Amino acid sequence: MKIHTTDGAFEAIETASYCLRAIDARSLRLSVRGRALADLRVVSGVSTGDGGPDVSTNLQGPEVREEDGCVLLTWRSSSTCWNRKTYTFECGAEQFVYRVGVEGDGLIDAVEFFEGLQDDPGPASLYRFSRFMSSEVTLLDRRHYRSCEYACIDALSGPTHDTPREPEDNNHWLFCPPPLAFVWSLAEGPWLGVGVAPDPGEYNFTRFQYWPLHNCFKLRLTYDGMTRIRGQWASPRMVFAPARDDYDGVRGCVDYLYGQSLATRPARQQPEWWSRPMFCGWGQQNIFAAHRGGPGASYARQDAYDSILALLEERSLHPGTITIDDKWQKEYATLEPDLAKWPDLRGWIDARHAAGQKVLLWVGCWNRDGLPDEECIRRADNGQPVCADPSNPAYQARLAESVRRMLSPDAGCLNADGLKVDWTNGQPFGPGYVTAGSVWGIELLKTLHSTIYSAAKSAKPDSLIITHAANPYFADVTDMLRLNDISAVQRDVCELMLHRQKLAVIACPDWLIDCDNSSAPTHDEWFEYMKLQPELGVPSVYFLTHVDGTGEPIPLSDWDELPQVWRRPLG
Repeated sequence: MKIHTTDGAFEAIETASYCLRAIDARSLRLSVRGRALADLRVVSGVSTGDGGPDVSTNLQGPEVREEDGCVLLTWRSSSTCWNRKTYTFECGAEQFVYRVGVEGDGLIDAVEFFEGLQDDPGPASLYRFSRFMSSEVTLLDRRHYRSCEYACIDALSGPTHDTPREPEDNNHWLFCPPPLAFVWSLAEGPWLGVGVAPDPGEYNFTRFQYWPLHNCFKLRLTYDGMTRIRGQWASPRMVFAPARDDYDGVRGCVDYLYGQSLATRPARQQPEWWSRPMFCGWGQQNIFAAHRGGPGASYARQDAYDSILALLEERSLHPGTITIDDKWQKEYATLEPDLAKWPDLRGWIDARHAAGQKVLLWVGCWNRDGLPDEECIRRADNGQPVCADPSNPAYQARLAESVRRMLSPDAGCLNADGLKVDWTNGQPFGPGYVTAGSVWGIELLKTLHSTIYSAAKSAKPDSLIITHAANPYFADVTDMLRLNDISAVQRDVCELMLHRQKLAVIACPDWLIDCDNSSAPTHDEWFEYMKLQPELGVPSVYFLTHVDGTGEPIPLSDWDELPQVWRRPLG
């Protein structure tokens, strides 16, 4: 690592992987392996919901010092919203991180990295990279963007584009959330991972956005005016990791989290049964609905699942685990069995155990069906309840008790073996909400997962918890990561699911992978993916008689051609 100065003034820092060179008193040119990728404006804005735009004034710096093998570049300024601000580049040999700090009192609306307003206006940060990959996973399977396009990574159901062009633009809840990383590049490289690295407990933002501004850009974390700062506060780190390709760029950002103990890879035992092939009833529920009428959720009932058992036997399929999907429960939030559908759910589960199988129950999160209003997130303007509030102690206790009843072998409980945790993208976003606690955004989602996971392991230590939170921060509350739904409009299913699997393994190499396969666009696409699944993770089948995309039947002969993993006897 070399530090270059001219007459004592900072000029550049250069390593074998990257270079940051001063353009003027407020901007640095970022190059990777000799190619310029961006001109970064040093200042960033921390706008407030109660104070308006943040204008930085009187920028001073940088101060240069060495600390623990890194070089720290620090600028300081005044501000129209804060008492004082600092901007720090922490430069290591392989990568560097940036953060902005403020001191004062205010509600954070957003942090706009590298685009803070100044009293001396000048160009915003200039993109010199031509394209970037987003780690967001969408039903449109949009992975790459031009540098002039907007993109968003989050754990919500909001649009990935600033102006949604079609309904599928909103369908990016498949990984909730994915790794928080973009990867910048030129056509033939080099590549640079750019990701968010908060401290644990500091994920109080809802969205990570790449925002183009003519031929410039900013990176934005949206806090929705829901986080109050009193005193000193530092933003999450922005990590810059030079890489060999797109996936390596995401990996560099993830590895930083684990390497700095900002995320945890827990050592856990994986019972053998977790890895057995699974059957999930949702797909066949919808096939029943298509042929018999009514919604798919109406077939999450005992007689329909008895029919499913007969269909599995007819095809000589022996899944180790069966998932009862949406909607076996009377109310989404209270998670009590619907006795009209399941007169004896405990007896049905015990019978599966006697046959050597395990049973998972589907859980749809955030829904307030059956909840009292006081356990909900509310609108600030009119007090209307919106959805369950994971920060509310009463709701936490209710949810934990519901999980215990689902999993415990005690009398009066269901004795299920784990949970398929779904609908985790249902939290609200934007300003104007009231919660019982102080957390918001992704942090509130982590609170929800933690409540479920802790209660599940207390009730049944070997219970299996499946989520689709493909983010390192959720590694300690997930046993198996679900690759999630396929759209009927998609093709090349094998290739797109391989992409998801690569991101999932990068996010946490310790997870088992639930291959999923709902929906199934065509028979051929379904069949090829079913054959690929054992190479990606734990095989999962949803359809037995037909596929839902085209309604094509599945010939009995197909089952003879599938990998023999489905024929292994249960033990």
